[in-house]
Amino acid sequence: MSGAVFALLERLHGHLGVLALALLLHPVISLRRRGALTVWGRRSAELGAGLLTLTFAAGWALYPTYRGSVKPGLLRDLPSVALRFESKEHLAFFAVALALGGALALRGRSANARRLAWWLLLMGWICGALTAALGLGVAGLGTPAF
Repeated sequence: MSGAVFALLERLHGHLGVLALALLLHPVISLRRRGALTVWGRRSAELGAGLLTLTFAAGWALYPTYRGSVKPGLLRDLPSVALRFESKEHLAFFAVALALGGALALRGRSANARRLAWWLLLMGWICGALTAALGLGVAGLGTPAF
């Protein structure tokens, strides 16, 4: 993969992640403020979790190029940035798992299911926001040089 294609896909990956976080924020806020679950609340949780999963898959597709072309230089020149990237990847996995769990929990009709969904979606959103922050830092400090 050329450097230009990698850079384009990397940026698209980041923008999709931010959009997914924006979608996930809606059910986090609405489940806390409202007693009843709206159709859009459920759909925004499902869309947000799905888009977050798509973002994770896009990152997974970029990973072989990163590992072969970017990571060796980061490990040599900026090992702390390389470690932040690895932390970002783990947080992203947790964000996806929690968001999917929250979206699935919303299929339950009870107040306990909604409460569980809120916690899962909130924790998924927090992990996703930390992932985004680490991603911005890594992209800013560890620009590919190939």
